[in-house]
Amino acid sequence: MKKRAIDKSKSNLKVQDINDLPSTLFVTDGKGNILISNEFTALTLGISLDELLKMNVQDLVKAGYYKRSITMEAIETKQRVSRTVDTNRGFHIKSTSIPILQKDGEVQLVVTTSNEYNGKFPMFNVDPNIVNIKNKSKEDKIDKGSEIDFVAESLAMKQIVKVCNQIASYDSKVLIYGESGTGKEVIARYLHRKSDRVLGPFVTINCAAIPPALFEQELFGYEKGAFAGASEEKQGIIEMANDGILFLDEIAEMPLEMQAKLLRVIDNNEVRRVGGVRNVQINCRIIAATNRDIWKMVKKGLFREDLYYRINVIPIHIPPLRNRKLDVVGLISFFLAEFNEKYREKLVLGADEFQKMLKSDWPGNARELRNYVERLVVTEQQNIKHSSEDMVTDWFAIDHFIKSNMDKQSTLKDFTSIVEGRYIKHVLEKFNGNATEAAKKLGIDRSVIYRKLKKMESVLQGVD
Repeated sequence: MKKRAIDKSKSNLKVQDINDLPSTLFVTDGKGNILISNEFTALTLGISLDELLKMNVQDLVKAGYYKRSITMEAIETKQRVSRTVDTNRGFHIKSTSIPILQKDGEVQLVVTTSNEYNGKFPMFNVDPNIVNIKNKSKEDKIDKGSEIDFVAESLAMKQIVKVCNQIASYDSKVLIYGESGTGKEVIARYLHRKSDRVLGPFVTINCAAIPPALFEQELFGYEKGAFAGASEEKQGIIEMANDGILFLDEIAEMPLEMQAKLLRVIDNNEVRRVGGVRNVQINCRIIAATNRDIWKMVKKGLFREDLYYRINVIPIHIPPLRNRKLDVVGLISFFLAEFNEKYREKLVLGADEFQKMLKSDWPGNARELRNYVERLVVTEQQNIKHSSEDMVTDWFAIDHFIKSNMDKQSTLKDFTSIVEGRYIKHVLEKFNGNATEAAKKLGIDRSVIYRKLKKMESVLQGVD
């Protein structure tokens, strides 16, 4: 796997909403400091969004992410600038920078967006008045309790978040629809975390994984001696969810007989253990999920109609990932960061790999995408070179050296030693450590390579 990324072809990619197409975004102040950006922009450069928000667009040029900044050109000319920008990951993005001027004519903000990606796809324009709502900003101050713990880049997922925030504090029953792998349990857990029951338990049961003969025991529990082998009493899953949330995953797989008993629990807020003689009061919110069309099952007599109406108070439908291209972008960034941290890598995607991933339908949805990203990192990491990241690190190491040693009156000779050493290291890496080939490329003697590398290390360590 090389450092790859995404391209998009109008003939191959079915898009139902132009707002579901990735678009780069920079909002900077009058000096080029990045105030707002998004995941797609960070991905095209091969860095994290958090890191990007700490930078100035001039840093990106200096570090080699791209050759020149149209944002800075807009600041200098105080006029709209449009140009195709080629990033170091192989992206070709037609971008437009629009300066927003103060009354005195000075530049207050610059909004830079892509309205066309690779010359093939029209991109949506971002309204500067709402950009701080749709994207991540340095100035965002969000309480931990309100952070979204799942990717919501697309309009569809943003709407789901909005609905969840509206209904979280109520005890209304929720039925979550969606294909396998779309994140139904993630939504259920988000509702729990945002609700007044956050201190209570979140208990989940996969209705498809329980044998019919054991369903009642698992759901309701049993008393000691209720049947052979019941040597002690057992609390059922419904009781365990008291004062919290009971998540019934794949509820369409629940046997009809159990559906009738669950209906009684919902109506009376009480359960009776197997072999018990008394009812136990329960107080839990029920959230159910399914990847099937329950209403069709009702018409075929495979699901109780009365139970359907009880659990389907607030329906939430999660669209498949193939219809949420912006979420694909966000999930790629999220999963790549996750596995880079897990496997102690610093891998990035370039345009070709990103193109392949964006065009895929992902029938397994987010679960399949996550597995694919992990497979890329684990099985192909040996073929990835990190020279670009190292070069970026080197530029910032040089900047740090300059700023931190100003008071020590570091000489131009020391600075030159660092630059020479860094460049020699990259040439050596290009030739897989072959000093003879590197020396030919550099036009110097082989022995000079080691002498200059040693000089660079001594300067960086503060040794004369």
